[in-house]
Amino acid sequence: MSVPIRWRLTVLTPTLVGDGKRLAPIDYMVWKDQVNVLDQSLIFRRLAGTPRMEGYLAELGRARRLEFKSWGGYAQSYAVRRIPLEDPGLVALWEQAKDEEIFIPTFCAGPSGKMMPATALKGALKTALLSARTTPEQMGSFRNQSAAKLLRGWRLGDGTPETGDSYRVYYSRIAAPVKPGGAELRWKASPTFVECAAPGTVFSGRGTVTGEWAEDFAAASQQAEAMLARQREFASVHRLGKLQQNLAGVEAGAGCLLSVGWGGGFLSKSIATGPRLAAARAVLDSVPGYREALATAFAFPKSQRVLYVGGEPGTVPGWVRLEYQKLS
Repeated sequence: MSVPIRWRLTVLTPTLVGDGKRLAPIDYMVWKDQVNVLDQSLIFRRLAGTPRMEGYLAELGRARRLEFKSWGGYAQSYAVRRIPLEDPGLVALWEQAKDEEIFIPTFCAGPSGKMMPATALKGALKTALLSARTTPEQMGSFRNQSAAKLLRGWRLGDGTPETGDSYRVYYSRIAAPVKPGGAELRWKASPTFVECAAPGTVFSGRGTVTGEWAEDFAAASQQAEAMLARQREFASVHRLGKLQQNLAGVEAGAGCLLSVGWGGGFLSKSIATGPRLAAARAVLDSVPGYREALATAFAFPKSQRVLYVGGEPGTVPGWVRLEYQKLS
């Protein structure tokens, strides 16, 4: 028998569940410590038939980003959205960044505004549950197993935000150790600016559930905590104090701890982790990118996506807490 439920998701670290879109640098301007997203259709309507229309079209055709000195007033008058930067110091980093580094992935939105797709939650739950229920001995015959039965009793609808406009643009980089077991890090090229739901943002939705899922929630959360422990170890070994501090505040508590959306990397998308990695090597060795990584002396995977907070490496993306309540 299906029971109606209300689910509630609390963002614990900055989270991006994207919609496949990116803000091009000619569609926004950074002004007053925020990203001002321009309403291009409104600009075209207002400029139609005026001498400035030709100049604006020429600028869009040749520019990789709009010059503030020429078009800064449009950031004030024609901004359809204003997304705060996580820290004012990001303005300088944005100005120094290469043009290809300032396309900003955006948070998922529907006709009514920002939303949390139920598919993102079910995908993360399935991965965590499958990982929790698969032993190293079962990895060899994994092709005969299926994730289709997992969450068969769940029917979830998309979620909408309970809180206000709690989104920020964060600066992100990928860190990797210089030497196996060493504390020194190198920061890979190509930093990224991304729009994330800020910690404390809450989404909620409705759905139905068949049976009792407390045991599944506990199993999925336990698997997520193992991934979190790996990230905490990374922060400790590499002496990233602010990252250690912020990860210490990520706890399961009530409900289920999950890693969702962008930036979680291999650990959040695969069950070939921990003791199951050795059993999965035969498959991973057939993929060139994984084969080279596994052949090194570094722990696999060696890199970690990190978001800056207050000008220094401070957190990782994607940690949320999922809870549900049965409705009468």
